[in-house]
Amino acid sequence: MDAPTKRAALFLLLATGPLAEVLSQNVPLLTFLSPLPFLLVTLTYGVPVLLIRELAVARSLNTMGLVLLGLAYGILNEGVLAKTLTQPGGPPLEDFAGYGVIGALQGGWTIFMVFWHAPHSVLYPIFLCDWMFPAAAGRRWFGSGRSRWVLYLLLVILAWLYSLYFQNPVRNDPGTFLLYAIATAGLAGLALRFCRAHASRSRTPTTNPLRLVLIGASTLVFYVFQFWAPSHIPFVLFFAVSGLILAMAMLGIARAGWRPVPELLLFGLGDALAFASFSSLLAIASHRNPLQAAAAGAIFLAVFLCLIRGVRREPLGRGVAPNP
Repeated sequence: MDAPTKRAALFLLLATGPLAEVLSQNVPLLTFLSPLPFLLVTLTYGVPVLLIRELAVARSLNTMGLVLLGLAYGILNEGVLAKTLTQPGGPPLEDFAGYGVIGALQGGWTIFMVFWHAPHSVLYPIFLCDWMFPAAAGRRWFGSGRSRWVLYLLLVILAWLYSLYFQNPVRNDPGTFLLYAIATAGLAGLALRFCRAHASRSRTPTTNPLRLVLIGASTLVFYVFQFWAPSHIPFVLFFAVSGLILAMAMLGIARAGWRPVPELLLFGLGDALAFASFSSLLAIASHRNPLQAAAAGAIFLAVFLCLIRGVRREPLGRGVAPNP
């Protein structure tokens, strides 16, 4: 494993957690910086995403394949580890509690969170890593030599993460775990069977970078709808509208032919910037660690604006000269 690969792997291991947990204000900034929460967030986010990225490269998966594996990760995070998908009430569910209950699952919360994790916890961190470390992008990191031992260690940690479902006595029904396992296997199978990347000619981006960022930021409307819906419309309508919006978004992105870097990355930075601002304001308004929420929101705002500027200047990767 060469130096660029080590730096890229370390970045993806450490950055994925805060880009999800701190950005969403689920974990306050100072809490995340404490040793134990930092370790737990790193293991529960960084390790699975490293493995997803390795599998995607090894099997030449396209963006839709990453989306499907991201959905599988959402099941691991919210279903197996946090167990919020079957949580009867309380934070973080709030108004989602009891909204569209399907068996043991909180239907509305499941739709929102599983689909939220796919881009925010998997796609965007991987795309950002590819841009920051272009020398390590597009190739396996743990495929040969002593680096294989790192892969084996990551797989052991992943197995341990799944075992935590039964080590926690709260809501550890084997039938629910089997449902999670079947759904995860099905999503992974679909990705491996139908989502192979095809070689395409390189092209110059035709969409204005700032327009891509604004399109990404427009997802704020979707997030506001998700939080508004449980108190105002029936679950059936919520399910139909959410499904239609997600399908139209994926179809539009597929037809646009955006590359992961830089187009989808710019879209993702706009999305992340909008959600970071939204979650920060929501935490401040609800008096949940308002000072830390404001600080975290300001930090993410500054970081994302700097990244947007950097991707505009060097669209093919940090330190890579753009095509003439």
